[in-house]
Amino acid sequence: MQFKLPFLHQLKNYSGKLFTQDLIGGLTVGVMLIPQGMAYAYIAEIPPVYGLYASIVPLLIYMLMGTSKYAAIGPAALTSLLVITGLNHAGITEEKEFLNAVFVIALLSGVIQTLMGAFQLGKIVNFISKPVLKGFIFGAALTIFLSQVKSATGIDVNAKGSFNTLVALGSNLSSLNIYTLLLSGFSIAFLFYMKRFSKRIPNQLIVMFITLLVVFFFGMENKNVDILGVIPEGLPSFFIPTMDWALIKTLLPVSVTIAFISFVEVYAIGVSLEDKEDAGNLKPNQELIALGISKFVGAFFHAYPTSSSFSRSAVNKQAGTKTNVSTIFTITLVILTLVFLTPYFYFLPKAALAAIIIVAIIGLMDFKYLRRLWTIDKRDFLMFAVTGLVTFLVGVQEGIITGVVLSIMALVYAITYPHAAEIGLVKGTFDTFRNVDRHTNVDIDDSILIYRFDAPLTFANVPHFLKKLKSFEQHHEHLKYVIINASAIDSIDTTAIDTLSELAEEYRQNDIRLVITCLKGPVRDKFFKTNMFDEIGKENFFPTDIDALKDFKGAERLVDTDILFQTNPKRKRK
Repeated sequence: MQFKLPFLHQLKNYSGKLFTQDLIGGLTVGVMLIPQGMAYAYIAEIPPVYGLYASIVPLLIYMLMGTSKYAAIGPAALTSLLVITGLNHAGITEEKEFLNAVFVIALLSGVIQTLMGAFQLGKIVNFISKPVLKGFIFGAALTIFLSQVKSATGIDVNAKGSFNTLVALGSNLSSLNIYTLLLSGFSIAFLFYMKRFSKRIPNQLIVMFITLLVVFFFGMENKNVDILGVIPEGLPSFFIPTMDWALIKTLLPVSVTIAFISFVEVYAIGVSLEDKEDAGNLKPNQELIALGISKFVGAFFHAYPTSSSFSRSAVNKQAGTKTNVSTIFTITLVILTLVFLTPYFYFLPKAALAAIIIVAIIGLMDFKYLRRLWTIDKRDFLMFAVTGLVTFLVGVQEGIITGVVLSIMALVYAITYPHAAEIGLVKGTFDTFRNVDRHTNVDIDDSILIYRFDAPLTFANVPHFLKKLKSFEQHHEHLKYVIINASAIDSIDTTAIDTLSELAEEYRQNDIRLVITCLKGPVRDKFFKTNMFDEIGKENFFPTDIDALKDFKGAERLVDTDILFQTNPKRKRK
């Protein structure tokens, strides 16, 4: 794999104008990242300061190695949820052990992503269908939303899992704190209202500032409103996470999950924000390596697993960012916050962080896409719904596994049961053929069947191929001529070749002639190697359906057979 540093390429033609645009873009993202980083760390149930720690080293590494100039790396909601669910599954609860495990997960997921990139596994992203991915995100968003209800209302909830949390919320409604509810309600309303204006306005930072002042001046910490309290000052120090083989085995499942999901998330965001002139610049394998090394190195500086946020990335582009240099200004703002401003977050209510999370999460619930699926494809809708429900009701990792299985099943189904049709010549035309079940103005000859199979012909779909062919045969009582249109068959395996050979012999015994048209080069090569041309008879191959029909009616063959049966000469183009 050819590995480059896009950052160095961007510096070659750097100018003062680009510097100004990157400065504005970087600071805008930084203003968003500070409250989001603290809030998303809160989802992972680690101290909010670690959200700021995760906004330094991983960003720096990705800035140097990443291929997307818009993907804003840092703490993310889905990754944070995966961390806490993974540790809950592992049964790790003691504070120091819990924090250490978080960084071990970052280290392991980084190694996994780096290896995936090194072994060219970037295309694995294509094996998850969009309905499944959207369903997982929807289910995870519901889970995160539910996890924040406690902090947004002050209700006493001590439960794990969505169902148990719902039961606990209903049972403990009497513990609701009206001051907490007012703070979160105001914050949510303000954030939604301000969305109507420019996205460059630091709404989340404004909410934090207002609610902090309200708590401070009205002494709400004495009215059972949860606040952040003391936040450590200064930059993260270097340390080596403690691990052994037993811990690695325990955390490996969640690490693999995070490695996969964070890559899919970053890659999807990067592709969606690419400019036309930058199309194709995003390299999946290099993205894996960049993300992997950023997680791995970040783990030694107290950075928990990172991903990307669509909202921050979109703002990054809208703010005018032109190169990855903008990340330097984002990091600088985070560092200044850690060095000088953390003491001022003491009175910040957890309700404000919960509000920030809730508003961000609601943006992930794509109801329009859900309605569109229901209208267009009920099967895709079912995949979406099943993945979302399993993610929400059973667990995030179970939801991912369900989604992967459903994607593979959908792929297998599409390969096994492809579209097949009987086609006929449209009345009044010379060479236009259409599906007889979809068009009424098609000539149908009782003695002729033209059969088109719209997929590669393999062992997986040969039974379907034969079943559809036999079903069409039943509509022709005096069948004498079967044309297999192979225009959509771009590959064939030995099982299918044997089946065609047997089919030709069966037709021969029943005094029915089998001919094949529109044979593609790769299939011709296989036929040549297996002597199928001689076995079926070279006189039974035609370049088009029209030529086959003319032959049936006694017209002279006009096509040069040398061209018709030509195989790959393996010569290089000059």
